Amino acid sequence: EYDRFPGFIANPETRRRNAWNYVDARDLAQVVHLCIEKSGLGFQVFNAVNDTVTANMPSKELAKRFFPNVPFTREIGEHEGLLSNRKIREVLGFKEEHDWRKYVKL
Repeated sequence: EYDRFPGFIANPETRRRNAWNYVDARDLAQVVHLCIEKSGLGFQVFNAVNDTVTANMPSKELAKRFFPNVPFTREIGEHEGLLSNRKIREVLGFKEEHDWRKYVKL
């Protein structure tokens, strides 16, 4: 699917429906593996997404452009995903291995 990313980057409105988040299948497999191995996890809901947005513009600028009436409740990183994966990082120890920027030449 990485071959489609240059089009997403050129037209950020096409990724608005998922808030510019994505997950590489290999990172998703890591999340599933971590869930299976985590003792006592029980029923949990996680945002299984990678760390960054599929856009070249900064996350804050992206959000202000497409969601102008939604306030920020905290500071965010330059390209931080707008859907937080903090819970999978803190509870499961998830570490993204496949950022799209490793695979896509713009």
